[in-house]
Amino acid sequence: MGRLLGIEGGGTHTRWIVLEEEKGGVVAKGSEGVGNVHLLTTSELVSLFQSIKEKVRVEIKQIGAGFAGCHSEKEKKILEEIIRSVWPESTKVIIAEDTRTAYARAFAPDQEGILVIAGTGSNVIGYKAGIWEKAGGWGQLGDPGSGYRIGREGLERIYLDFDLTKNVSALAQAFLRQSCRNDMDDFLSYVLPSFAKKDFIASFAPIVLSMAEQGEESSFEIVNREASMLGLRVQIVARRLGLTNPRIALVGGLFENSSFYTTLFQNQLKKLLSFSECFVCRTPGPLGAIRLLGYASAVYQMSMENVLPDKTQREALDRSMTEERNPRSASLEKKTIQELVDLFISEETFVQQALEKCRREIAEAVAATSSILEKGGRLFYVGAGTSGRLGALDASEMPPTFNVSPEMVQAIMAGGADALWRSMEGIEDSSREGFKSIFNRGVTSKDMVCGITASGRTPFVIAALEAAKTIGAKTLLLSCNPSRPPCPYADLAIDLPTGPEIIAGSTRLKAGTATKIVLNMLSTISMIRTGKVKDNLMINLQPKSMKLRYRSLRILMHLYGLDEPAAIALLEKKGWLLAAVISELESEKARLDQGSPP
Repeated sequence: MGRLLGIEGGGTHTRWIVLEEEKGGVVAKGSEGVGNVHLLTTSELVSLFQSIKEKVRVEIKQIGAGFAGCHSEKEKKILEEIIRSVWPESTKVIIAEDTRTAYARAFAPDQEGILVIAGTGSNVIGYKAGIWEKAGGWGQLGDPGSGYRIGREGLERIYLDFDLTKNVSALAQAFLRQSCRNDMDDFLSYVLPSFAKKDFIASFAPIVLSMAEQGEESSFEIVNREASMLGLRVQIVARRLGLTNPRIALVGGLFENSSFYTTLFQNQLKKLLSFSECFVCRTPGPLGAIRLLGYASAVYQMSMENVLPDKTQREALDRSMTEERNPRSASLEKKTIQELVDLFISEETFVQQALEKCRREIAEAVAATSSILEKGGRLFYVGAGTSGRLGALDASEMPPTFNVSPEMVQAIMAGGADALWRSMEGIEDSSREGFKSIFNRGVTSKDMVCGITASGRTPFVIAALEAAKTIGAKTLLLSCNPSRPPCPYADLAIDLPTGPEIIAGSTRLKAGTATKIVLNMLSTISMIRTGKVKDNLMINLQPKSMKLRYRSLRILMHLYGLDEPAAIALLEKKGWLLAAVISELESEKARLDQGSPP
């Protein structure tokens, strides 16, 4: 049976799908990095297609591909040659600009209409009787109504407002909140190094849209103006083609993720021309590329991907203790504040009980982690959502608390740094990203990888453990679900029976508390075993604040009975590095004990 491969490459990512030719069933699907041909070298394009081929793993009969920046026949020819260098010559290949594949998502062959694209960039294309027209799509020079333009306008506006008033505007506060920055100067140092990246600037558009929806004046002004400018391009295309009352399809992240922006755009469009229909098209992008091959829409009927878990995934979730309802917390909205406080406190006893039941497993995991760190290996925490943030928190505390390299304890967070302070939970379903993250971060056979997942089934985490196992690293699975599916990739496992949460499924509660305590033990006991603690005092801390320098002073005075001037003199001599002072004093003490002269 022949297989059809559809590829859609854009400015942010490249998505692909493989279908069976006759039945239209999905064989495989996935996503890669940037697919704009103007942003990639020939070798990078070759690597992109080789990566897709490795994941497809089946023979392909025909390939339909649409790529951003692929405007001219010369560019299409070059791209076709690159694809043929990866797949056999017998494979049928059709190449088009991504706007044509996007059009094929929404309209049947030879059907007249107008397609409006608003994602990182924007574009408007129309078709009638064999004639194509376009307006916009000129990158940074002409992407009205795009995420890039809205994000950039928002960034420029907050600094204009700050210059005028010296006050941090509501929009600026929203930007600071998302980026976890404290002031306008700090935020500028965060933005400027990546200002040339369209996708980075476009990442601020959802904030502007949210503030506009809330009625923030400057944000609404920006969004309304950009929507109007994009609508003007639609009017231009309709006029050139002589389309009266056309069907208009909307695609791209701004339309698909913001009903507010869609409504605002439609209202602006009504002022410019009449249309029979203006609808958001949610058909997957790569399907448009397959339709270029001449296959009708019936070949693939699914309009939304990964909406619900499959049967096996449902069964695993249904067995999960973290998804169960807690009989002790029924009718929460009817309880008084005091009753709710008492309930939360009483539920914490289950955390203690869960830890008690896993004493042996925790000790085994701590012993293995300590041994690895003592031998120069590293500890990697892998998680998504709350679990990932707990791992990142514990890892981030190691350098300031114990003055160790950030390399020693690291966090791999599904969705990257942005997911630390804003929800990106959907990424947890990507096994491919989890598997790839282990190789990208340079994990070796000398390291320990701890997968953190309250349910014990998060695809990102399980795939990361699989990759770590392939490399030969030691692996540990930390869950709060003794009923989790078996995991063949975990050398060690800790399954904390914390039970159902006060709010069903909210694993940042008891499960989060118990997980945090286990992570504390993994890292802290390992630091103790590697000599970073003396008595019950942290002796390897970094003297980067007055508080920490004063703590170093008090520790030194306590351990060796020194007065303050003597202790200060020793610390200043060693740049306030307490561990260095202690090492010198201990060496001198050892020489004296052996009768050697100081």
